[in-house]
Amino acid sequence: MMSSKFDHPTHGSYDKPEDVLKDDRLSDGEKETILSEWRSSLQQILKNDPNVPEVKATSESLDTAIENLSAART
Repeated sequence: MMSSKFDHPTHGSYDKPEDVLKDDRLSDGEKETILSEWRSSLQQILKNDPNVPEVKATSESLDTAIENLSAART
C-alpha cells in the first residue's frame, strides 16, 4: 500500500494536511511551503499511478487545506 504521509526534512512528519494547519510552531509561509511540497510529491505519484485511492484522497485534502490557509490570510 502506498502511503500519503509526508516527511518534511526540517519540520517533521505529517499524517494529514490538517495537521500542518494545526501546527502552531509553523508560520503561514512554512505551512504553505510544506503543503505545496506535499502536493508536488503526491502529484508525481498520481502521474505514475492515477489509481491510488489514499493518495487521491490526501491530494484533495491538500487542496482544501491550501484554500483554507489562503482564506485565513484575507
